[in-house]
Amino acid sequence: MDPADVFKKRNFSKVNFDYEELIGRNLSNSNLKGVDLKNRDIHNADLSGSDLSGSDLSDTILFNVKLRGADLRNVNLSGVNLRHTNFDGATFTSIDFTNANYDSNTLDTISKDIKLILKLQGNLW
Repeated sequence: MDPADVFKKRNFSKVNFDYEELIGRNLSNSNLKGVDLKNRDIHNADLSGSDLSGSDLSDTILFNVKLRGADLRNVNLSGVNLRHTNFDGATFTSIDFTNANYDSNTLDTISKDIKLILKLQGNLW
């Protein structure tokens, strides 16, 4: 097993990530429902297909993170760095992009209605 894949397809819904290094981790297809990742640096990680519903990702660095097909229902994304983040196929409801930084690459991966919310609430980098 590749050490980078040690977190892949796991249930982390009750895990405290306060002391865990998440930069570059493969957390794809994992259960991260309701976890607190506030103020964390998760850049270059793969969260594709993961359930992040109800999680707190506010003020998190999501630079170059793959969130393709992720469940982002009721997630707080205020103050996050979303440059080069890939949201292809992600599910959104009750999303808060207040003061989120994003770029055109990120905009290219989200639907028209979510794109409008991001543009209204966030800041183009």
